[in-house]
Amino acid sequence: MPDFDATDAAVINVMGEDVSYTPNGMALVVVTGFFQAPDEEPDTQDLQFIATGPQVTLLNTDAPAPNKGDLFTIRGVDYTVKDFETDESALVVFHLLET
Repeated sequence: MPDFDATDAAVINVMGEDVSYTPNGMALVVVTGFFQAPDEEPDTQDLQFIATGPQVTLLNTDAPAPNKGDLFTIRGVDYTVKDFETDESALVVFHLLET
């Protein structure tokens, strides 16, 4: 069976960019994430990403306890987490509001 967690990590590490992440009550950390603004359509070949607003995808090891209200700075713009999605995969998707 394929190791999907390793595949997810490889995609984030290759296609991602540095983002500043500040979990509630904790210090800022710089992690690698895949950012998608609502007007971007990434060239991902067989992968498909759909964004209804700005979102960033991280490895769950970089965001082990996500919360609404966590903060990100991406490409010089500040965002607040309005919602997030996790599952059994190695990823967490944060839905963002520009602040």
